[in-house]
Amino acid sequence: MKLFLGSILIIVAGFSINKYIFSSKAYDGVSTVTDVITVYPVDMFDFKKTMAGYAHHLCYKNEATLNTQHVTVNECLSQYENKKLECEKKVFRLAPLNLETEVEVLDYSRQYTQCTLPYKYILG
Repeated sequence: MKLFLGSILIIVAGFSINKYIFSSKAYDGVSTVTDVITVYPVDMFDFKKTMAGYAHHLCYKNEATLNTQHVTVNECLSQYENKKLECEKKVFRLAPLNLETEVEVLDYSRQYTQCTLPYKYILG
């Protein structure tokens, strides 16, 4: 019983840390993914990691918009996790190993976000 309660406590704590610390602190003031990226060229591996965090940020940041569409933040995050691998293959299959310009970063970011989070008005 103690193990069960301890597991639940760890899960709740992890969710809270992700929601209130990672999402809000790492991306405060972020309106596009290029606000996070400061050094070019951007390695594709690093870009994919950044996009994962950015997708979580978009789900939390657009909670009110999602609610008007009858979608919860958890459903948004689940949608992202379900579509992540499929969209990586689709969007990044012909991408270069390094993104050289801000225009390239914005283009790939837009494509990836639209694929993984196909909710109206969530793009930010």
